[in-house]
Order: sequence, then C-alpha cells, then structure tokens
Amino acid sequence: MPGGMIIIWILVFFGIFYFLAIRPQQRQRRQHAEMLSMLRKGDEVVTIGGMYGTVTAIREDWVELEVAKRTRVRFLKRSISSITSVQEDDEEDEDEYIEAADDEMIEEEYVDDEEYVEDEAGEDVLSDEDAPEAPEPPEAPKA
Repeated sequence: MPGGMIIIWILVFFGIFYFLAIRPQQRQRRQHAEMLSMLRKGDEVVTIGGMYGTVTAIREDWVELEVAKRTRVRFLKRSISSITSVQEDDEEDEDEYIEAADDEMIEEEYVDDEEYVEDEAGEDVLSDEDAPEAPEPPEAPKA
C-alpha cells in the first residue's frame, strides 16, 4: 500500500500544479491572442518593452507603430502588451489647425499683471522692466 499512496500524492500535486499554473497561463495566452485579433489601424498600443505607439500597418506576423511624428517602427505582433485606446471612426486628423475657441483661450493667458511688448519678429515678449534678471555666471576655476 505505501507504493499506492505515493502515486496518489503525485497525482494530487500534479492536479494542484495544473490548476494553479498551467490553466491560468492558457487562459492568459488565449486572451492575448484575442486582443491581437482585435487590433486595428489607428489603435494606440503599448509594447512589452514599454514603447507607446499608434498602429499604422498590420501584417500577419508584425505591426508597424508610429512612435513619433513620421517615425515608424516595426514590432512583432506578440510584443504588443495592451491596447491603450481605440480610435473612433469619426475622429478628425490631429494635424488640423487650432480652432478659434482655442485661440481665445490662448489670448486670455496673456492677461495678467506683467506687461508684454512686441519684438522685431512680431512675437509677444515681456518688457525689459518686467523681465527677470539673468543669473550671474559661475566663477572661473583657479589653477
């Protein structure tokens, strides 16, 4: 009978290992594959290395992410960790001009106690009397 008890304990430990390690990993792998199948052009994603980007092209094994303006990088599909946001079809392109309402808000930011004047280039700058003083340069090292 002692040999039969060893087999029972081995089966019990295998069952515990299956329910605590193998089964959750299979579920996680299935969820990741489902997420990759839902991936569309325009989605914002995060890679396993922590790189954020917007999907610009999708192929069988890889995706192309735009990580900065006009900077595209190819990643393996399996390196996509999560989808951070999904692009709506009716969203407008980000390269459009600032709307008039935004311009009004920018003009309101200049209204305070400091006086602004226009320089030669036509840009608003602080007048000389309101401008902060420049710090003194450090002393030269002595030899």
